[in-house]
Amino acid sequence: MIKRICLEKFRAVVNKCIELGQYTLLFGPPNSGKTTFMEAVALLLQSRGEQWLALEGPLLIIHEPEDIHHGGDLRIPFVIEITVGLEEGDIIYGYKYATATNYVEQWVGRDNKLLAKMAKKGERGALLYPVEIDLCTAPYAVMNEDVLITCGAVEDERVRAAERALLSLRIGVKDKFYFISGRRLAAWKYTYETHVDLMPATSVGPEGQFTPHHISRILTQSSYERTREELYTYLHIADVEDVRVGLVKSGRIAMYVKKGGLWTNVYNAGNYTKAVFPILLQLILANEGSVVFIDDIDLAVPSDKAEPLVSTVLEIAKKRKLQLVMAARDPAFAKIAHKLGVQTTAL
Repeated sequence: MIKRICLEKFRAVVNKCIELGQYTLLFGPPNSGKTTFMEAVALLLQSRGEQWLALEGPLLIIHEPEDIHHGGDLRIPFVIEITVGLEEGDIIYGYKYATATNYVEQWVGRDNKLLAKMAKKGERGALLYPVEIDLCTAPYAVMNEDVLITCGAVEDERVRAAERALLSLRIGVKDKFYFISGRRLAAWKYTYETHVDLMPATSVGPEGQFTPHHISRILTQSSYERTREELYTYLHIADVEDVRVGLVKSGRIAMYVKKGGLWTNVYNAGNYTKAVFPILLQLILANEGSVVFIDDIDLAVPSDKAEPLVSTVLEIAKKRKLQLVMAARDPAFAKIAHKLGVQTTAL
């Protein structure tokens, strides 16, 4: 469970932290920072175990580094810090980076106590806390205990504890985070019919582009029988009576839905259906106990469908023991969230 997110000089956020509960709605007008907080976490978690921050990955794609630096200035370092609750306690992990200088700092703590801090120094790095000593590599790797390889022996137990914390974090969040982008509707036409050879088993992708491929699996493979039953239980929430996937031509498939007794290509099914379908599918496919971020939960949702939609995603989240974090700009969603017992955070 992600309990806290802190950002500094990341996009337009100068310095702000938000607290997350089991079910949280981030509410605010456009450009208030809702997507920024979600994408910052997605950036950090898709870089997990990598040797560098991965701007393009399975959760989101950032085309230019200027897009995430405050004011587009590559010299200004940004900070992303998260607090993650695991069985062994809360782990704090922070990453500070400036693209122009390749300067990096990292820190890790447990239960609000700092265990270790390291930074770039020369061509390599240095451990700054709890003792000062040179590192044998530059500390770029994300959520990786390799950044604590010192050039000399360190007897301080806090360094060993920091290594264990990084290992626990890296393993603890593996296949446990999903992000449904607000761009899922705009991306529909050119991604939803694209053949994907290496499709993740439980993710619908950063913009929902794996939806028809997962539907194809669910409808045809016996191992998905229970998932298929659950999918049909909730189809009506997407304003759909039935769904099929068909081959358009070699290497390309298309999804069709039945609405009002008639079959149509999903692209023509209406914005509400196209916006909601990836959300339902991701919640059903997510590994139990995972974190699911849904940006723009109110995207293309008419007022009469708002409460049924939020009630349903909460029902699925509770059933699968998911942490659910949603973002919306529509004031009606804040009222509905409050009514349903969802923690509401205004930005």
